[in-house]
Amino acid sequence: MYSRFHYILIGLIAVVVYLIYLIGYYKVQEYETDSFTTLLRAQSDNVARRNEEKEFLASLIRTPAYETLVAKSTQNKKLPGEEVINIVTEEEINGNADIDTRAIISDTTKARNDPTRDMSNPQKWLYVIMRGIEG
Repeated sequence: MYSRFHYILIGLIAVVVYLIYLIGYYKVQEYETDSFTTLLRAQSDNVARRNEEKEFLASLIRTPAYETLVAKSTQNKKLPGEEVINIVTEEEINGNADIDTRAIISDTTKARNDPTRDMSNPQKWLYVIMRGIEG
């Protein structure tokens, strides 16, 4: 009889240890789930904020003021009746005065290793066709 109580006591201790294990296991699972949902909420808020910024920019791009700004800055256009004054300093005017562009262009073309440089147009076509057949 004394040994039966030992077996029952050992069985109860095993059940208590198993229950403590289960409680710890499910607490870890709950923590992981909570951290994952927190991360998802943060990412969702970030995506929502970025979408709001994109919607604002899209609405800004559709305005005539933005179209006018882009046309003025990229295409040098102006509105009817608008006068444009470009302010240029003396340094900008004389900055490239000492550079002879024709000499630079001729030096560059001479330095190019172009086999068709001295050929006539029919000779160039013949060269291109023959290179196509060889290649």
